[in-house]
Amino acid sequence: MLISYSNRFIFFHVAKVAGISIREALQKYCEEPKHFKIARPPYTRPDGSPNPMYQAWTNTLLHAKARDAQQELPTEVFDGFYKFAFVRNPWDWQVSMYHFILKRTDHLYHERISKMAGFEEYLEWVVATHNPFTRGATKYQKDIVTDREGNIIVDFLGRFETLAEDFKKVCNPIGVQAILPVLNHTLHKNYTRYYNEHTRKLVAEHFRADIELFNYRFMATTGQQIS
Repeated sequence: MLISYSNRFIFFHVAKVAGISIREALQKYCEEPKHFKIARPPYTRPDGSPNPMYQAWTNTLLHAKARDAQQELPTEVFDGFYKFAFVRNPWDWQVSMYHFILKRTDHLYHERISKMAGFEEYLEWVVATHNPFTRGATKYQKDIVTDREGNIIVDFLGRFETLAEDFKKVCNPIGVQAILPVLNHTLHKNYTRYYNEHTRKLVAEHFRADIELFNYRFMATTGQQIS
């Protein structure tokens, strides 16, 4: 999550949906939240060593849910600020997350995932695991942008598939001029190349809520992707 009191906006960061690039583009307009779920701890311990609680605080903010912000921020801030997020085709999202974990040797599940037979085994593990991701990333994209009844509570939802165009749509109402860099990307084949009938149905069934809420479908295209 990013919050700007000067430009009156809140960005909610769905993992692996260009969030790091968006954060980089908008960071200079933003400040630390004046009020949120946990107080900001010191960056270091009294002996000067890194404070693990500071990292925990950072992770809590990174993928903070809109429902938590609605509860913790003053009503005039949450209701009055322009709130936005970006989402992604759930079939594509899983492929991107898989390659991200394989690339990041410091990821909590890197060793486990790297020993798997391939994407199908990974996907079955994701479905069977309550919290398969780390650093506050949610298993379902909807959890970042909805209230507990499943209603979308942000003002604008951009799409990864139309990232540049939708980012421009965001910049106008929040009054910023920003260039979107390409950061934290992984190179892989088009997501459709990783699926068979079983895994395609697995995502369709288990991530049905995201698919229906954001109106996505499995698109048969080819080529390479950067994500």
